[in-house]
Amino acid sequence: MFLIIQTGDPVPTAMNQFGRFSDWFIQGMELSKKTLTVDVHLGQPLPNARQIAETLTGIIITGSPAMVTDQDDWLIETQKWLNQIMAFNIPTLGVCFGHQLLADLLGGQVTYNSKGRNLGLSEFSFSENASTDLLLKSINHNRSIPTFASHLQHVKTLPKSATLLGSCELDKNHAFRAEEVLWGLQFHPEWNTDITRTYIQARSEALIKEGGDPEKRINQLLPCNLAYNLLKKFSEITKKHNNSKLALKIN
Repeated sequence: MFLIIQTGDPVPTAMNQFGRFSDWFIQGMELSKKTLTVDVHLGQPLPNARQIAETLTGIIITGSPAMVTDQDDWLIETQKWLNQIMAFNIPTLGVCFGHQLLADLLGGQVTYNSKGRNLGLSEFSFSENASTDLLLKSINHNRSIPTFASHLQHVKTLPKSATLLGSCELDKNHAFRAEEVLWGLQFHPEWNTDITRTYIQARSEALIKEGGDPEKRINQLLPCNLAYNLLKKFSEITKKHNNSKLALKIN
């Protein structure tokens, strides 16, 4: 069973048209109905870590309009739970806010990005470490790939246990791996051009105040299929990892 830790809701226009964050991951990963979604930002409690660990194949931590630096109570409680579940070595993927939440949990530093907002199409450049990474090595034959991004905060300093996997123009710590099967991606593999367009439109007033051009950003959008394929790759990793654990138990 997959667990999706939902840490917020999309902008209203995106939610009305495309559903919630969990829907986008379920669709992109082609997950079955055996998926548990917990809205931690609404105060929903996560299941007992020890009791559910045996049935979990993977964990997703979604994006959010919240800020890690606000240290909301639900965020702290979620990190406490993740700290417990990490002992069971379950493949975990944190995206955008989820990426920052994991970095903060592991001892990294999250701050507002002094280079400003990253919203729209964003070029992701692979580090040398990506060539041997389980998640990224299948697509790192390209030096970089286009991705979709939307964030004001970033991981300024990686945790000591983390391995840098890539960067973008506005953010040097754009992806990392830690604890063997734990990944953080600042970009949004689950987004498409339509979702990204609604975000740019929703943030257009703020973009203009910051000196940005919403229409230009919309016109630059293009499909980011290689990034989207990472969702299926992560799903494959969870299945192989789970099969390996089962084989060890049998032996």
